[in-house]
Amino acid sequence: MIRVKVPASTSNLGPGFDSIGMALDSYLEIEAEVSRDWQFNHRSELLHDLPADDTHYLARMVNHFCRLLKVEPFKLTVTMTSTIPLARGLGSSGTVLIASLLIVNHVRQLKLSTDELIQLLSAEEGHPDNVVPSLLGGLVVGCHDGGQCYYEALAPIAWPMYAVIPDYELKTADARNALPFELTYSSAVRASAVSNVLVAALSTGNYDLAGQMMMQDLLHEPYRKHLIKDYTELHDMLNGQGYAFLSGAGPTLFVMARPDADIEQQLRERFLNCEVRRVNTDTAGAVCYAEVELSD
Repeated sequence: MIRVKVPASTSNLGPGFDSIGMALDSYLEIEAEVSRDWQFNHRSELLHDLPADDTHYLARMVNHFCRLLKVEPFKLTVTMTSTIPLARGLGSSGTVLIASLLIVNHVRQLKLSTDELIQLLSAEEGHPDNVVPSLLGGLVVGCHDGGQCYYEALAPIAWPMYAVIPDYELKTADARNALPFELTYSSAVRASAVSNVLVAALSTGNYDLAGQMMMQDLLHEPYRKHLIKDYTELHDMLNGQGYAFLSGAGPTLFVMARPDADIEQQLRERFLNCEVRRVNTDTAGAVCYAEVELSD
C-alpha cells in the first residue's frame, strides 16, 4: 500500500504573483495499490463529483509522468480523501500533480532528488508558487524561467491567518482570462518594487509592512477583484485589524490578522455564505511511503 499526503497552498500573497506561496494545514491524502484497472474511491464530500476511472486527473498525470520519464505505465486502485476545497484558489490541482509524480517516483523506484521533483513540477505548472511550497512545506519564493526553477524558503508567517472560502468556484482559466496582456513600463517597475518590499518584509518578520505591500498589488488583484463577490466588503471590514489578499486566483480570500485583533468571529458573522477557517503553515511538506503489512 502506497500512502501519500500533500498539503494545500495559498499563493501570490498579493504582489508575489506566480512566485510566492505557502503550504497550509489542509490535506489531500491517498492510499493506492497497483492494480489491473484504474479505480477510485472518494471518501470526502469535496471529491464526490470527480470521475472514478482513467479520466481522473490523478490517472492522467500518472500516465503523463510515466511517458515523460520514459517508464512503463501502470494503473492504480486509489482511495482519496481531502479537506481542500476544489477550484477555490487553495492549490487543490497542485496537490494531485505532486501526488502523481511521487507515486510514479515510488512505484518505478526512480529515486528522484527533491530538486529534480521541483524542476519537473514547476515545469509542468509553469510557475512554482503552489507546487514548491506544497512539496517542501513552509513559505517559499520561487521563479521559473522556462527552463529552470529557482527557489528559496522563508520563515513561516507568525501572525494569525484565516481563509474565507466562498460557496462558489472560480476556474483558474477564467481568472487568467481576466488579466491584461501587458503592463506599462512604469506599472511594471512599481509592481516589481512592491513585490521586492513584500519579500524583504516577510524575511525580517515585519508583517505590518508586508501587509501593506500585499494590498498594493498591481499584477492581478485589480483585474480579478470584480470576480470575487466579497472582495471589497472584506477589505472595508478589516479597518486596521489586518491585511487581505486573494488566495491564488481566488475566490478564497486570505486574511493575515494582527495578533491583538479579535477578528475570527467578525468574519464568521459577516460572511455567512463562506466557510471561515483558521489556518496554519504546514512545515512538513508532502510525504510518500509504502505501508508494509506484517504477517502474524
